[in-house]
Amino acid sequence: MTRVPTYSTNMSLLRQTIKNKQTFELYNYQSVTGLKAPTYSGYGMSAYSIVNLEASYNVTNNFLENNKFLDTEISTMSTAMDAISDTAIDFQNMLNNFSGSDATALTPDYTGGEITFTDNNEATYIGKTITVNGIQYTFSADDGSGTNIDLSGIAADSGNEGYAEKVMQALKDKIDPNGNYPGFDFEGATFKFPYYTINGASSVLNANGVETGTPRTMNQDQAHNLTELQNFAFTSMQMLADALNVSANGKFLFGGGDATSSPINFPFSNLAEFQEYYDGINIKFPNNSAANLCNKIITAKNTGGITIDKIGGNQFKITPDIAGGFMETAVNANPATTGKLTFNADKNTLNATEYGAFSTVRAGDTLVLSGTANNNNSYVVKSVSADGKTITFESMDGHNIVDEQAIDDPTGITISKSYPVGTVIELNNMGNNVAPRVQVSGIDADGTLIVTADPGYFNADSTYIPASAAWDMTTMTYYTGGDLNLERRVSENQSITLDITANDSGFEKIIRALGLIAQGNVVDTTNPAEANGLIDVNKAQNIINQAINLMQSGIDDSSEPSKSGINSSIYSITAKLSANYVLLNNVNENLTLVKNNLQSSIDSLKNVDKTEAAAKAILAQTNLEASYSVLQNALNMSLLNYLD
Repeated sequence: MTRVPTYSTNMSLLRQTIKNKQTFELYNYQSVTGLKAPTYSGYGMSAYSIVNLEASYNVTNNFLENNKFLDTEISTMSTAMDAISDTAIDFQNMLNNFSGSDATALTPDYTGGEITFTDNNEATYIGKTITVNGIQYTFSADDGSGTNIDLSGIAADSGNEGYAEKVMQALKDKIDPNGNYPGFDFEGATFKFPYYTINGASSVLNANGVETGTPRTMNQDQAHNLTELQNFAFTSMQMLADALNVSANGKFLFGGGDATSSPINFPFSNLAEFQEYYDGINIKFPNNSAANLCNKIITAKNTGGITIDKIGGNQFKITPDIAGGFMETAVNANPATTGKLTFNADKNTLNATEYGAFSTVRAGDTLVLSGTANNNNSYVVKSVSADGKTITFESMDGHNIVDEQAIDDPTGITISKSYPVGTVIELNNMGNNVAPRVQVSGIDADGTLIVTADPGYFNADSTYIPASAAWDMTTMTYYTGGDLNLERRVSENQSITLDITANDSGFEKIIRALGLIAQGNVVDTTNPAEANGLIDVNKAQNIINQAINLMQSGIDDSSEPSKSGINSSIYSITAKLSANYVLLNNVNENLTLVKNNLQSSIDSLKNVDKTEAAAKAILAQTNLEASYSVLQNALNMSLLNYLD
């Protein structure tokens, strides 16, 4: 006898059917995905291990993905460094060849100098001087003792025709009474001479009726070779600017953490523009690192009004209404920060007893000291000791330590920092009768600036600029980036420091060498009647030698071992990038191996054999179909059907 299914029986059959359906779906999921279960709860006791393994896998994979960006950045920087290195070496070779074949010929023309006396008035010459080969001769109305040129014998001819020629004859007789003056040519009232022999202050050159020749320094071949060298120097600077302004992943790689703007400011489009700015006479390319990288803005808030006074030639003095307006505190002198201060006149040093007392001071900085007994002055820093306790100053006339002094409590001493000597300052919005730029040539003891500028811009001996928000004084520096060192973690235990910036010493020396050569008037073309008649026959050779040393130091740092520092040469920078690249590759290889091992462990816990899962799915499908059939039959069974 067959029993009519009850509600309880139907539910039991339904549950069994649902279970068979779940079994089929599980095996079907496994056969399609190869995974044991769609959720962690389906892994049972293995779930905890899987979660931990997957977390480690994700961390490892994140490092690998982030390292792809770093790999791109280091590769891009390495490519830029290859271009910089090739350019630097090419210029170095060209500079060395030029030095060996042409530099000795870059002296002022031996026949170009000329002075003509045309005034026949005795008052024109009496008391005037001329310096020839380092000896100063004075035109006078006495017996001609010493280096005086006696004009008393021709005094009666003053005001008459021929007097000027007789003055020139007296000069000729005084320079060499025996007539031995190689390179000199006296003809009537004209004296022809090598330019460099007129090498000092010569007041007669500025007298009425005294005319000087037009400077001429090189023949056509020499000028062509120098122009070629300068053009190559300029294009090399452009190339360096482009290479150091390279970007990747949306940021400038040599910008010291400043990703928003290019780190190199090189606003010149051709050599003529560059030489108009750095004319080599009034504004020279900075010859020290501190001046080349000085980044400072001074406004009327700092100085009040300023007064620009002519000193002579192209020399000026800039005085602020607010005392110390061009200075800022460099070191807080007190027992805690500096300890005892000792001035050493013999070594030209300032010593502190506290470690790191002068750690903020750099070679090339200009310090202004006040509050001392006899050493209140401005000083140019030559070097700072590694422990930051000792500053050695450059030996400069009038700016050396003069008083041996030891101060136990230096609280009353002020150590300020001003513009480094050589800094180019742009005078913005100060009017048409003020030069657009000046160059610091010295600092007075009170912080007043001594500068050079093109005197043609000034129409008065003294110019006052009232305080105004409209003007400012900004330094011209090629580097506009930051100074942040970035540490990039490449694994849980390793990181790479990106501390290469466009103002590193290696780059700065290369750029400075290029700028020294590319600037105007590498050869001294000064008219003897101007700038006190100072003619420097060795100017070109000195600049070339300085550029050669800078290039050598900037490329491999072999010529300045005592000044070596972080990133002090192209070689050291390239080596650092290579080391970082090797480290990154090794880390990535290890991370890839770890990633693969983690994936294998995860797969062993999560994966199943798809073929086996498919077979089980088929069997589960058969069971499910049977369950559906039994359930359907049971649901169709009723009491009426049973009674029938």
